[in-house]
Amino acid sequence: MGTGGLAPGLLNQLRQDLAVSLAHPVRVMDQVLPTKEAFVLDRQQYSVDVLLQTMQRPAVDPETKRIAVTDVDLFLPVFAHVLGSAQLNGQLGIASTHRLCPMFAGEPMDLHKLRLRILKEVMHELGHTFGLVHCQLSWCVMNASLLPEHVDLKDPSYCGSCAEVMNVPKDGILSFFLKGDNE
Repeated sequence: MGTGGLAPGLLNQLRQDLAVSLAHPVRVMDQVLPTKEAFVLDRQQYSVDVLLQTMQRPAVDPETKRIAVTDVDLFLPVFAHVLGSAQLNGQLGIASTHRLCPMFAGEPMDLHKLRLRILKEVMHELGHTFGLVHCQLSWCVMNASLLPEHVDLKDPSYCGSCAEVMNVPKDGILSFFLKGDNE
């Protein structure tokens, strides 16, 4: 994972949540995503395509998946905005907290809501790098999300079919959140 504007505490929590959910080690790279060259003045947003190109430097080990987390507003040419994007069957993906942050919609800051939203979005984009397409099960983290409210409706876990492809537990971090992370 790389970052560009995510608070260190939230990034560390995301790393821990992903490690629990995926039952695999997760490493945070000490690298800031260079966003300047991806800014498109006409749109006042950042191009996912350009950002994914910059993420190829330094070269990625073929066995490694790299998901960047940023706070900039992302777009793809055919969409007004995206919450994230990834290379299908590739190595790279990106997720943004920009629209996932409750304050974007005029709501008070809610770190727990933001934590769950970014976890789900990173898991979603990671799934694409493993070849998963959008799942039809509304609660699966691989279900499509156009808005933060859609992300809220999903569980922070993969359905059985998606989990099998990912080789991760199907209930992932869900049971951890249901019990409460203070136990």
